[in-house]
Amino acid sequence: RNGDQKIANEIYESLDERSITNEEMGMYWKENQPSWYWYQTPIQTQSLMVEVFNEFGATDETMDNLKLWLLKNKQTNSWKTTKATTNAIYAILSTGSNWLAENEMVKVKVGEKTIDPFQLEDSKVEAGTGYFKTSWNTHEIKPEMATITLEKKSKGVAFGGLYWQYFEDLDKVTSAETPL
Repeated sequence: RNGDQKIANEIYESLDERSITNEEMGMYWKENQPSWYWYQTPIQTQSLMVEVFNEFGATDETMDNLKLWLLKNKQTNSWKTTKATTNAIYAILSTGSNWLAENEMVKVKVGEKTIDPFQLEDSKVEAGTGYFKTSWNTHEIKPEMATITLEKKSKGVAFGGLYWQYFEDLDKVTSAETPL
């Protein structure tokens, strides 16, 4: 920004060379560790890297990888400050591909049955994210439902979760502990 394009380009190239990129975690830096001050959190640093790469005209693919790391981090961590959260959300929404513009849902097959969330009773599809929830009663569950197939054709990321939950009468539950 101060006009020294040569040094700016060298810094950018160095940052790009030292980054780690993989399909699951996106683009990030191993050295991005928390420090003492609020502006030295990994979220603040990654958000700043999104801004830097955006100013240098990085491709949408690179920008999406930078944003992916922020989302993956949020899956398992608490963003400690409102400032970090605000910066991360701004970075996700203002750069790279517009993930919220993608309106094609992930195709979900449970066994041989394709799940259409718009046709499910008592299921609302959340605008913007496509989140929906469904469940089955005991008598509806068949062994072939253990095979789940997901298909995503559009750009961007998708997250989901499946769990198998069942209930048992308390008198049928035994303890694995042995008496002393």
